[in-house]
Amino acid sequence: MMDKSRRIHARWPSDLTVEVFSGPVGGVRIGAGVLIDLSLSGCLLRVRGMLKTGSTYRIRVNWKEGPLDLPGRVARDAGRSGSDPAARHYGLAFNLTYDQEKSLMRLIDLV
Repeated sequence: MMDKSRRIHARWPSDLTVEVFSGPVGGVRIGAGVLIDLSLSGCLLRVRGMLKTGSTYRIRVNWKEGPLDLPGRVARDAGRSGSDPAARHYGLAFNLTYDQEKSLMRLIDLV
């Protein structure tokens, strides 16, 4: 039987805190969030406030190697968070450079 999963990369559970910025580069800090899960192609993000489906944002993870900026497009609004009624879950599809992908691989190894 063929696997009908659309995922190319495995997802890893996470509880990393991130900052969320408008736009792929530069942009204004619009809040903080938590990565619920993470892969090389995207993440599930819990954030207070509204993100616009189809728009590009940048999430910043601060970890031992320094800040890692990950640009991504909101692929879906997954609805309200059960644990925090003021927060929503969003699926982001990453658009990474080669160096960002290498750094993300190292981060995933630690998660």
